[in-house]
Amino acid sequence: MGVEGGILIGLSIGLVGMLILCWQSRRRFSRQLQELGSLMHLALPLQPPEQMLSRLSRHLRQQELEQASQRQYLLDWQYLSQRLPWGYLRVDENNVVLECNPAAQRLLRISHWQPGIKLLLEWVRSYELDQLIEATRCQEAGASVQSREWVFYPPGGEDKPVPLRAWGLPLPQAHVAIFLEDRLEATLLAQQRDRWASDVAHELKTPLTSIRLLAETLQSRVDAAQAVWVERLLNETLRLSQLVQDLLELSALNLGAGSRSQWCWVDLAALVREAWQSLEPLAKPRHQELHLSSSSPLYLWGDEQRLYRLILNLLDNAVKYGGPGSPIHVSLSEEGSQVRLEVYDHGPGLPEDQFELVFQPFYRTDAARARSKGGTGLGLAIVRQIVELHGGTIRLRNHPQTGGLWVLVELPRQHPDAL
Repeated sequence: MGVEGGILIGLSIGLVGMLILCWQSRRRFSRQLQELGSLMHLALPLQPPEQMLSRLSRHLRQQELEQASQRQYLLDWQYLSQRLPWGYLRVDENNVVLECNPAAQRLLRISHWQPGIKLLLEWVRSYELDQLIEATRCQEAGASVQSREWVFYPPGGEDKPVPLRAWGLPLPQAHVAIFLEDRLEATLLAQQRDRWASDVAHELKTPLTSIRLLAETLQSRVDAAQAVWVERLLNETLRLSQLVQDLLELSALNLGAGSRSQWCWVDLAALVREAWQSLEPLAKPRHQELHLSSSSPLYLWGDEQRLYRLILNLLDNAVKYGGPGSPIHVSLSEEGSQVRLEVYDHGPGLPEDQFELVFQPFYRTDAARARSKGGTGLGLAIVRQIVELHGGTIRLRNHPQTGGLWVLVELPRQHPDAL
């Protein structure tokens, strides 16, 4: 999430705490007034008026101090929210906008804003923002902070699209607070990074090919004592070549390369069997077999080469980290307009706090183990990019029965006329 995200979460927690404190203070004040009224009614015949007045004065002074403290909290928050570099808005239970700071007005292209007179939909049309608000309002207590990233297209088409990230926090009385971050600069930096990685990878391809050819030539011309060193050189060269190829693929996906005009109907079941044939030389020594839930064709509109790469990476990961002598399970199903692909094994699985981290490029849960298995640390990063390219989602779990890593991919089964 980064430093900015941490700051936003901290501000959000502070806002929620302040609003809850105000709400509790109001309830406590009403309760104390009721108790005081009851006390005066019961004790009036029993206590002198001076004592009753003294007790009433103490209660009033306490309430004045609490109200002054709450007013100061509100003034501080209003001052802070108006000067935040991030957007902030608050809606009530009917989605009427009660607060909207200047940064949010700028990001969402809201002009002549006035509090409490219009619904959010009247100020800004954003399906993703509406979804985030509803998801935040319906989330269970103690759940993680709701967040979403999308590209906002200002009305009229005159302004450039703005990549946004938003966090939603539930407030008392079904109110929702939203914090907005402009991701344009971060997106541009990521694109520059991907172009740089792509350029470097392209430059490395030629010398690595030359080294590989030289190692293959030397392999047949040296004696047995030296052949082991040449073989190690060749293996490392092949590993570097694979890393370069993965970098090129990941950079191309991040930069949006590829035309949808080349997409076609793809049979996922056939791709699973084809990918498994490529991995059988690795799986057989480990006595691993493929258990495919159904061999019936299941068609999806997409990029055949990249869908094959997605399945190959998932199966390769399952073969490497699944238990020896245990099967690799693949399940294909269709639910409405969605196609569901599940891959799971009998390996050790992953800690829950690493389910998102493994999608980061070069992340390794166990560096020594991953290196010994020949991994580049880019496999799952490429998988996620391919899933997002097809408009799908991917989740990781530990399978409840086998204990191994359980990958769940959902992809829209789109028709070409809908694209």
